[in-house]
Order: sequence, then C-alpha cells, then structure tokens
Amino acid sequence: MKGMAAAAPGQEIPALDVLTGLARGGLFESRLQQFVNDPTVRSQTCAVLVLGLDRFRHLNELLGYQAGDAVLRELAARLIAAVPADGLVARLGGDEFVMLVPRAGNEQAAATAAARLLQRTGEPLTVRRREVFLTASIGMALFPGDGLNPRQLLRAAHDAMNRAKLRGGNTFERAHAPVGLRPEQRYELESALRLALRNEELKLRYQPQVDRDGFLRGLEALLSWDPPSLGHVETETFIRLAEETGTIVPIGEWVLQRACRQVAEWRRAGWATPRMAVNVSPLQFATPGFVSMVEQTLKQTGVCGGDIELEVTESTILRDIEESAERMASLRLLGVRIAIDDFGVGYSPLSYLHRLPLDAVKVDRTFIGQITKPSGSLPVVHTITILAHHRGLEVVAEGVETESELELVRAARCDLMQGFLFGPAMDTPGVEHLMRHPEILISACRNPAQLRF
Repeated sequence: MKGMAAAAPGQEIPALDVLTGLARGGLFESRLQQFVNDPTVRSQTCAVLVLGLDRFRHLNELLGYQAGDAVLRELAARLIAAVPADGLVARLGGDEFVMLVPRAGNEQAAATAAARLLQRTGEPLTVRRREVFLTASIGMALFPGDGLNPRQLLRAAHDAMNRAKLRGGNTFERAHAPVGLRPEQRYELESALRLALRNEELKLRYQPQVDRDGFLRGLEALLSWDPPSLGHVETETFIRLAEETGTIVPIGEWVLQRACRQVAEWRRAGWATPRMAVNVSPLQFATPGFVSMVEQTLKQTGVCGGDIELEVTESTILRDIEESAERMASLRLLGVRIAIDDFGVGYSPLSYLHRLPLDAVKVDRTFIGQITKPSGSLPVVHTITILAHHRGLEVVAEGVETESELELVRAARCDLMQGFLFGPAMDTPGVEHLMRHPEILISACRNPAQLRF
C-alpha cells in the first residue's frame, strides 16, 4: 500500500499528490477508515504519525521553492522506505506528511517507528550542491486508545506534532501525553502556576557538578513547585504545561534572575561561588528579546557573564542553526557560557558542533545509565568526549548514580560529573554546607560509599 503512487492508470489519480506521488489527506482518511472498520484489526494497535518539517519556510527562502520541492520529493521517498510494507504514507499539504503503521504492537513499538522516521529525516541530502540537514516534529496517535475514527486520530496526532514543535522540534510526542489532566484540572493548574509566579512561590534547588577529583565546579539550578492548594506537582508536568501556554517565558526569566541573585548573594558573603547552570526552554530561546533580557539581568544583579552557563537542547539549536549561532554569539559577547543539554539523544549529525560558539556538552543520562552494561554506551560516551575535546569543549556527564558509572565516566575522560551519587538538587543551606566542607565531595570521589545525603 505505502504511498500508493503505483495506482493503476485512471484510478484514484485525483487523490494523489502531484509533487510527491503520495496519497493526499482525503485518500489517507478513506483508507484509514477502511482499516479501523476491519474486524480483524480492531483488536490491534495501529499508529498514526503526523510529521511536519521544522523551519521549512526558511529553507524555501534560502534556496528557492524548486529546491524546496526537491527536498519534499526526497523526504517522501525516505518516508515510504521507512514505513512497513502494509503501511501508508500521505502528504497533508505543505511540509506535513502522515503515516499509518498497522499492527504497531504497543506504544514503545510506535515510538521506535517515530524515532526511525526522525533518523531518516535527519540524514543529510544535497540540494544545488549544498548539504542540507532537516529536522522534523512528529505527533503520534494510537488506535484505539487515542481515537476510534480517522478524524479523531488525525486531530490527536496533529495536536501532538504541534507540541513537539513547541518543545523545539526534532522530537516526537504522544497524543494526550503532556499533562494528562481533565480540562478543569488543567485550568486550575494553569491558574495556580500564574499565581505562583506572581507570588514568588516557585523555588530553585541546585545540583552539584564536580570534577574528576571531587571539587565542586558548578551547580545546575532546577525548578520546583509545591502549591499549598495542590500539594507537590511533578516538575515535568508543570513545565510542559508552561511550555504549552507560553508561561515558560516569564518563568524562565524568573529562574535566571533568581539564580543570578543567589550567585551575587554568595559572592557578597565571601564564597568562591561555583558556576551556575540555568536551563533555557526552546520558546524562551527563540524570543526576540532574550539576549537583551540576559544582559539586563546580569547588570541588575552585578553578576559576571562567566558565572552563568545557559543550557539549551540540541533540538532547540537545530530548529534554525544559523539564527541559533548568531544568538549564541551575542550571549558569548556578554561572557555567558553555552552548553548543549541532553547531548546525543537527538537524531541529528554531530557535524553541526563546529558551526556553533559552544563551551560545553552535557552527555545525556540515558547514556550514563547504560555505560556499565556489556554492550553498553561506553564507546559512545568516549567518542562524544573525544569529539568535544577536539573542539575545546568541556564534557559533563549527567545522571552518575553508582561507583561503577563514576569509574567508567572518569575512564571516558568526562570533565565534570553530576548525579545522585554526588547529591540530589538541594536548597541553599545544603549547597553552603558543601562549600563550607569541600572534603565531603573530594572524599566521595575516592570512596563513594561514604557519601550520604
């Protein structure tokens, strides 16, 4: 079935896309309806995946619409090759495509299919003698859990794709996954979050980053929220909601201001303050006044740019690599350090590293968690470290939790380490205790079993 470009002469041709030869949305919907009506498959899980290219308009403006058409034709061929033989690929219009993956099995299998599509999309292609790298956002809806008819499934998958774009692109989202709240719960949480920001109810905690000898070199500022009326709210839940509603921008400004004020307070108290790392959301990074906001915050708090490290994900950067490079260069002029967070989990080539004004990469915790296994990720971590060091970048290992992981991370020559082995995110007094007693972390690196929090 796939793209159905091989339909017999005169059959269903109006339902095929002229540019790519794929089915159009109407034909896809019709075939999907036939599929879900089939009693032999109604008890099985199938996946509907909506894919939208990230920043495709920018490519059209840069290379021209003929080049853009060539890209779409090549992408269509890649999607057909990536979908099972009994699947279906269609073009919804513009840079959006939809795929049916029958008998997906379960959510994990569908997620694997989505990851495969991202990987195929991210493979380089040559257009007009220029190498082009694409990224995409994918929304995933499962039958019957996310909808019982084509309209419901397509709407759910499309909404999920929009959430993936909001996260910075180059990723996939499951339908209805973000918050999982009833509408009235969602409204209550959103209202409470806006009120918490106004009333300074949000809190920062700080997780240590240590070097290979155990010296405290950095802190990552992490946000927490315990609203009196709702009890503890998981960080992932309210951050995702803030991203969806746009509240993440003022929240991000508050986090940076509070972190800078804390650095300034420690400096006034005479502490040799470690560098402070602050996460930046995709939406905040793309805000036109972001660099000016950072500059104003540094001036207001009296903190030097070198005391602050901004962490952005690779998907945020690759959404528009040229614009990202310019913004990062402006931040570097302020003395601010730039680190790529969750490095290695995207589906993009590593060749973009040399094009960006970076200071550090943070190896994602999923690699560190697999590093001790026989066929684990040690070679991957070691390769990332070699590439980063060749570029003069610092390497931070996230999620170090065991002595074995510590030993192998050191062997891979990571520069800094972060994780529960050295302590969870802690409040200000906890950090001050570590600064007052540096021997705690130094001893922990020599004998991790002695460390207790």
